[in-house]
Amino acid sequence: MFKGLEDVFTGRRGKLFEYNKAIVEVVYDYAKSIKTNISLPPIKRDVRAIIVNGNEAAAIGKILGGLRFQTYYPITPAADESFFIEAHNIVSLDPVTEEAKALEKAGVVVVQTEDEISAINMAIGAGIAGARAATATSGPGLSLMVEGTGFAGMNEVPVVITHYQRAGPSTGMATRNSQSDLRFVMHMGHGEFPRIVISSGDHRETIEDAYKALNWAERYQMPVFHLVDKALANSYSTVVWDIDKKALKIDRGLIVTKDDNDYRRFKITKDGVSPRSIPGLGPIFWLTGDEHDEFGHITEDPVTRTEMYEKRMKKLELADREIPITDKVRLYGPESADITLVGWGSTKGVLLDVMNMLNREGYRVNFLQLKMFIPFPSDFVKNALSKGQLIIDVESNYDAQAASVIREKTGIEIRHKVVKVTGRPIFVDEVYDAVKKILKDKDERIILMKGP
Repeated sequence: MFKGLEDVFTGRRGKLFEYNKAIVEVVYDYAKSIKTNISLPPIKRDVRAIIVNGNEAAAIGKILGGLRFQTYYPITPAADESFFIEAHNIVSLDPVTEEAKALEKAGVVVVQTEDEISAINMAIGAGIAGARAATATSGPGLSLMVEGTGFAGMNEVPVVITHYQRAGPSTGMATRNSQSDLRFVMHMGHGEFPRIVISSGDHRETIEDAYKALNWAERYQMPVFHLVDKALANSYSTVVWDIDKKALKIDRGLIVTKDDNDYRRFKITKDGVSPRSIPGLGPIFWLTGDEHDEFGHITEDPVTRTEMYEKRMKKLELADREIPITDKVRLYGPESADITLVGWGSTKGVLLDVMNMLNREGYRVNFLQLKMFIPFPSDFVKNALSKGQLIIDVESNYDAQAASVIREKTGIEIRHKVVKVTGRPIFVDEVYDAVKKILKDKDERIILMKGP
């Protein structure tokens, strides 16, 4: 029972073993005394499974997705992802050139930079150079990445930013949970440029979304933000390992490797995606932080400005058409319900449990999980929430940010909101009690853990 503790608390940390053993014994006895209707289905012994936390899940997804370059500046709770990649970074190479085909294996270059400004800019540089590149950060670190991300948006550079949400503002509570960065991620950077924003609801999704984010970044040549909140990052779960690695396809998008005297890095195309050149392996091109023409030369011509602006934004329309709806939103439970719970991120497991508890009591309840916020699945969400049911939004932020996105994109205003800002995860009993209170008293806003 205590083998895991013995493995962790060794050497100089050995003196902490007895303290942690005592804590485990108390928690174990308490858990045995609790009477609950919730039961976890046993995992069959013939099924292969892994136990991972959110940091490890994101790292595994990136490695499976062919990540080649990862930057980070140590920050809680993001740094552990990069540590894991450093420890497990030998993966099969996805060859682009004849020279690369000579290599059977290649590792992931992981760089600890001097700050987050360097982290985002170095990852962008690697993306320009042709490497599958990403960075991971949290809270204040993302604030420092704003200008660099704008450069990536202007120059259509594929880069993945894994953002682990924690309590803010400023340093806030560095070791506590939050979902308060959604609006920031959706709009960070001055001006307008396309980006994809995806959020994961459990560890299995975190693996899959991290893998897909790398494909989307290169397919659509834009920054991709992968949101993982702190409660997910530092919690563990068992994931059935039935992922067929041979079935995973790496999509590097349009890459030109032959010289072309008339090559235009930002060629205007019907869908907005231009053929991408890799320095040293393809035709010459120009990059600048300024507005530019198809060749990359600086311009302020109003006609060209409009054409390039539309070209960049068209890529979001393409992404919206191509990305499967199941990667954007999921509806659990009965298609038609009297109560719909709405949530995203780490609230997924809690809301599924509450949904099942209420359904066993005779209510008809379903759960709408939002996964992708840009591009947003407006039609699906509008249809799911337009059936006259009671809608309750549950989030770990004060402004119910996802609810505001729903109103913006669908015109539907969710009146009943359950929010929590203590930095602690949202628990099943809290949501269950809140739903019952709304049904009884018609409360429109419930702040969990308010007061002493």
